[in-house]
Amino acid sequence: MATELEARQIRAARNQSLYREVNERVRSLNVGWAVQPGQVDFVCECADTACARPLTVDFDEYARIRADPASFVVAPGHVYPEVEVVTEEHDEYTVVRKIGAGEEVAASSHRSDSG
Repeated sequence: MATELEARQIRAARNQSLYREVNERVRSLNVGWAVQPGQVDFVCECADTACARPLTVDFDEYARIRADPASFVVAPGHVYPEVEVVTEEHDEYTVVRKIGAGEEVAASSHRSDSG
């Protein structure tokens, strides 16, 4: 049985994976329309299910971050230290990486939405 912390980590990773699915659709639309975007508005991938803050991220930079299934793009200050660690900080966004039980959930979600 999962501990309270593990349950929070899993719940946060599931929530964030849903936001990432939205951003993947944005990304694939840009590719599908052969748009050569520089900066693209993505949605914050934080664990707060009520958050829909837009984040401007370079298209190729988002792809680089997204290549790590446990990494998510969030707004500055939208970090939940009990479920993730900060790996990068930028003016417009922060990159976080899932920890604990949430890391496996994120990786599993990545496998199911990328193939």
